[in-house]
Amino acid sequence: MHSLNPSAGFVLLQTLNYLLTAALLVHAWRKQRALFWVIPAAIVFGFVIEYSQVSKAVPPYYYTEALLALPGPVPLGVVLSWGTIIYAVLATVRSLAVPARWAPVVAGLLATSIDFVSDPAFVSLGFWVWAEPGAWFGIPWTNYVGWFVIVASYTACFELVTRFGPKRGVFPALAPWLAIAPAFGIFVGTMLGYLWLESRAIVDPETLVAMFFGLWLLIVLSQLARLRGDNTLSGWTLAAPLFLFCASLAILFGTPLHRHAPELVLVLPAFTLLGMAGFLWPYRSALGMASRAAAHPVASSVSRKRMLAMLFVGAVAGVGLTAATPDKGLIGPVNLPGDDAFLPSQDVQWWYWTGHLETEEGRKFGFEVVFFSFDSFLVMRDQLTQVAITDVEADTFKFDEHLAFHLPQRTSKRFDLKAGPGDIIRAVGDSQFDRLHSEVGGYVLDLELEASKAPVLHYGGDAHPYRFGGYTYYYSRVQMKTRGTITVDGKTYHVKGTSWYDRQYGELYQAIVKGWQWFAIELADNRQIMLYDILGKSNQVERAGSITDADGNTRALAGHQFQVEVLGKWKSPHTGCIYPSGWRVIVEGETFEVQPMVRDQELRAKHGFWPGPEYWEGAASVGGASPGKAYVELNGFCRGVEGTLAF
Repeated sequence: MHSLNPSAGFVLLQTLNYLLTAALLVHAWRKQRALFWVIPAAIVFGFVIEYSQVSKAVPPYYYTEALLALPGPVPLGVVLSWGTIIYAVLATVRSLAVPARWAPVVAGLLATSIDFVSDPAFVSLGFWVWAEPGAWFGIPWTNYVGWFVIVASYTACFELVTRFGPKRGVFPALAPWLAIAPAFGIFVGTMLGYLWLESRAIVDPETLVAMFFGLWLLIVLSQLARLRGDNTLSGWTLAAPLFLFCASLAILFGTPLHRHAPELVLVLPAFTLLGMAGFLWPYRSALGMASRAAAHPVASSVSRKRMLAMLFVGAVAGVGLTAATPDKGLIGPVNLPGDDAFLPSQDVQWWYWTGHLETEEGRKFGFEVVFFSFDSFLVMRDQLTQVAITDVEADTFKFDEHLAFHLPQRTSKRFDLKAGPGDIIRAVGDSQFDRLHSEVGGYVLDLELEASKAPVLHYGGDAHPYRFGGYTYYYSRVQMKTRGTITVDGKTYHVKGTSWYDRQYGELYQAIVKGWQWFAIELADNRQIMLYDILGKSNQVERAGSITDADGNTRALAGHQFQVEVLGKWKSPHTGCIYPSGWRVIVEGETFEVQPMVRDQELRAKHGFWPGPEYWEGAASVGGASPGKAYVELNGFCRGVEGTLAF
């Protein structure tokens, strides 16, 4: 059982939620007696739904905060929200005079529009946690299908019981309660069917969800002009959706969420407008959105031919969408040079360069250029680029990032990556030669890289399944001779050095949720060592590495074949985060000491794709029997990862 200690923000939101529920109960008793019992019945229904999920042996999610906790544990505030949302939805559906057969669809869409906005916001504050974060800003698609089915099934059962039951006596008060059991049965059966269909992998989950909601939206949009719109504006009916929409937007803009996930700045307001348009549709005449005649149309229904036409269009759109979406998943062993290119079949992938440079005068620099690609169907297709320069002599570190809402361009057997205004970051190359251009903080890099050893195919070049979910393909060019120029404040220097290139792709969302550490060590005797550990979900750790000898032969290292001891710590003056700083690395009996060349090499980015976004990555020196240099990455330490990793 998880501790449910409430934070100050949670206390405020839930106090307002309690007051809202009480006010709606009073209002419904006085003004909408026919729907009064819906609120307590829907609260009980919400508890049944929540308890059925969080009490599983392996729950899909769990709650972290509550003012008052019910069994499960389920926060009382959560089930109160089920009551107020279902009340608002049913009141809206009745105001619209929706035909009985479409009432569940409209109700389900209205409720789900709230969750599309509120779930990413509340999850960002840690109010509840998904065991397996999904593609919609960490929320699984099944959550939204579940919301639709829950509200649609309850609406259908309630309307059926009300329509065919007695209109007098105590029965109208019993109707909301009688709808609970059949609605729960429909929910369970429908979700089992949906999960079975998803497991058949006929189409990917994103396409399945798009088809599911797209079909219902198509039907509802065809009915909009027929729905009643001359009702008197009711603030009470709008209270629950307004509260949740406004609270979600306040979280978005009042916390770092809008910086961590900039896409939400567009997505959440857009869904808020869409959802509120639905809740305001019964009042469009009062709001000046329609004429009285248009607002009170003659009731009619969709003809059979028209319905068949809509279903046909929806099916064609779904098939077309499926055809246009690349197949995702495993693609076979690493294939070079083909896999240097952008791979549409992989959800997450990156091209990663780090290196050490030295001018003819002996001035030393470290550099990083990395392009990330994230593809989660249509809602999250982004390219994140990060660059950094370490100026050892000046004891300075400069970094920058660029976010673009598109994927890298498709090429054949090579990559052509670009980012920033005027393409100030550029990487072009293939399996042997790369060219990099980077501009950051007054430093301009122009480099040519040539691989001098064969690529290292980690895991034998095959897909590696993580123990915490997902998989990766991973290969490296551990030694690339590098030459070119660096311009510092207008003065250009010729530089030489070596670079390390990492290429990784796969279903990596589960691998980037908590934190990791990575060492790329280049020794003077022409050996290269790579070590890493990753902290995945449920604090499961993966730990491995490799060592490449002077002749280019590579051996894998298991976790027990190396040890890393932290020699010191460094506290960031910018974020207050505490990072390891200095390490004793023992690999198969050999001892090396790794020390940062510059203490402050912390990147403070704005993205929200993995823990942080503050993390440390920088150039380091290596001492020992065979000296050398290294690049070290420490991610997740601003979120308390320290002490949970194997290092």
